[in-house]
Amino acid sequence: MMRNEELLEQLKVVECPDATYPARNPSLVMHRASGSLVYDAEGREYVDLCAGFGALALGHNPEVHRTVLAERLQPAAGTKAPLITHGMGDVYSSVAKVELLKFLPMLMPPALKVAALALTGSQAVELAVKSAMLATARSRFIVFDGSYHGLDIGILPLTERADFRAPFRGFLREDRVVSLPFRCSELELEQALSSGEIAAVLVEPVQGRTGCREAGVDWLRMLRRQCDKSRTLLVYDEVFTGLGRTGQYTFAEYVPCDLLCLGKAFGGGFPISACIGSESVMGAWPSSTGEAIHTGTFFGHPLSCDIALATLRELHEGKWVTRASELGQEALSWLRAELRDEPMVREIRGIGLMLVIELTQPGYGAKLMDILRAKGVIALASGPRGESLSITPSLNIPRVLLMQALVTIKVAMQGLKGT
Repeated sequence: MMRNEELLEQLKVVECPDATYPARNPSLVMHRASGSLVYDAEGREYVDLCAGFGALALGHNPEVHRTVLAERLQPAAGTKAPLITHGMGDVYSSVAKVELLKFLPMLMPPALKVAALALTGSQAVELAVKSAMLATARSRFIVFDGSYHGLDIGILPLTERADFRAPFRGFLREDRVVSLPFRCSELELEQALSSGEIAAVLVEPVQGRTGCREAGVDWLRMLRRQCDKSRTLLVYDEVFTGLGRTGQYTFAEYVPCDLLCLGKAFGGGFPISACIGSESVMGAWPSSTGEAIHTGTFFGHPLSCDIALATLRELHEGKWVTRASELGQEALSWLRAELRDEPMVREIRGIGLMLVIELTQPGYGAKLMDILRAKGVIALASGPRGESLSITPSLNIPRVLLMQALVTIKVAMQGLKGT
């Protein structure tokens, strides 16, 4: 196997320059992984506190996934062929898709019953946007500062970061989007809704990319109240937070929403996402007459559906959502106690296994990320100026491994002082 540096040099020649962060000193090219441990091309071991941007709810290559994959390699006794791997989701369904869509509502509040599948979080949000337009016959949306809802061209206007939108502004319908302060006042929201043109309010109950900013249940209740008053839909983007990351399956357990976007943990690392909503809202879609008006070749991919179903069942039966809440609170308390006198730390916050160390200077999160990589820990910089470090491990990370990694973060803080 080539060295990490050599592989990155080869990648530089053949890949779009915007696609991959060219990490150096030391370089890292992932090669093998199990649970919360990752090994690079040179065999070096890392503790993974990122978990594929939070997608690997059960870690790398969990047993439940290996079981699914093994069962697909050969026909079961008395059958003529292995399970189908690719289907025709909008024409002929697969058993895997049916079973997944039957199970998902069992983990949701009663109002969320009908779902549509896609591949990415961005596509789940697009499904929600289209559903809201069909259900309300309106075409404007409210989002909040710091929001991240994906980068596909149709959803890009809803992502609040101007640096993502700027190169493509000539193609975007930004006039369809109203941006308000995150945790805005009730009066601000009421005024924005007064035009009667808003199809939906789109919110992340916890903003991930901005650095774990919580909306708060009381504020979500205010959004619900004002949406009901103006007959506007409320959409939760829980691509990052949903299915256990924050210690519950969804914030809709506390404050109802009309549409919920799921991704990341939904597939446990496989590419699949979903928009699930009420029967009345999702019923605004026309019945397919043989050609769906929103489809994709890989929507409802049978292999991804089987993996997603296995993931959901293990999350439920293994009680990993409750465990994420408990272990996350222990880790948060430890970080606050151990780093309380550290002058470079502005704030430590978190909910469940979604933790953030906000530092005092722009770029410090990125610098700490690089220092940690050299010490065998993978974490991710976050915040609008790279000032924070995010910790989003798998929900089943061994406690001892997580605490060892947190000790490494404390030690790495000393190296940050010399930069």
